[in-house]
Amino acid sequence: MRLTASQPRKGAVKETHLLPLITAYEHVLNMACVARTVGVSGKRVTAVLSPSVVTSEQKTYITLSPQFQSMQQCSLNHNTRFAQIAKSQLLSAVVQQNIPKILQPQIRTVTKFSLKKGKRKTVKTVIRRFFRLAWGGWIRTHAGRFRHLWRKSEYQKYRYRQHVFCNATQCTLLDKMVTKYWKRQRYYVDDPYEPYHTREEFPITRKKPLPPPPR
Repeated sequence: MRLTASQPRKGAVKETHLLPLITAYEHVLNMACVARTVGVSGKRVTAVLSPSVVTSEQKTYITLSPQFQSMQQCSLNHNTRFAQIAKSQLLSAVVQQNIPKILQPQIRTVTKFSLKKGKRKTVKTVIRRFFRLAWGGWIRTHAGRFRHLWRKSEYQKYRYRQHVFCNATQCTLLDKMVTKYWKRQRYYVDDPYEPYHTREEFPITRKKPLPPPPR
């Protein structure tokens, strides 16, 4: 039994299926000739490959089929989506891990430090304008106590000779601005601040025990 032209043999490939391969092969040969010519002349030429040209990554017939290209594009989209999901999960994990640190209030324990070794240093303005008592409080003088005394009353002059206590927030800040050297208690002869270094009426700063209750 002979096979006619209308009855192709089993396993035979139609010529229409080979046309893309032949066209792509011709493009590759042309581009190779162009590259060889450019290499000889030493000039740079930017060649734009058409979609039908077979590159080094696409050498088989299956890569030329439109079905495989659609599948490859679909897998690429899935990989991109998976990478985005993984990235978002990683970022959320990092954010959740650092949320307690973000919500904590910032604490500034050092105000001045050396540039060479990072040691704590004392702010000289604090030593010049403030004075620390032994129980932890800070005092200061009135601003402008030596200005225009000729036009101030005697009561105002009396007030300017007194000191002002700093509040708790200011005392905490001043403690951070000085080193432990300036927090030690010092004893001087005829110290005018000696009665104020103790605060026995306050339970936290009291050093001497209370007298026993009367019977």
